[in-house]
Amino acid sequence: MVHDEAIWFAAYEFGWGYRAFELSADVAQRELGAVDTSARQLTLAFELGRQRIAGAIAPMMSGYEGKRISLRAGDLRS
Repeated sequence: MVHDEAIWFAAYEFGWGYRAFELSADVAQRELGAVDTSARQLTLAFELGRQRIAGAIAPMMSGYEGKRISLRAGDLRS
């Protein structure tokens, strides 16, 4: 879901349940190739970058405090 120039999404993993994440428009443009901050471009960048996003959130299994986790550019480069 695009919300205030950011993508909000949830992911589920057996053992840790659901986690809420946020990917800013800036990171989507720099790391995932979104051309602008429109909902269409952010959604397209998210869909095309799913594998990178999944790889970025996989190590974030510990220390969850029930709040939305913001992904940074460095998370997607790992």
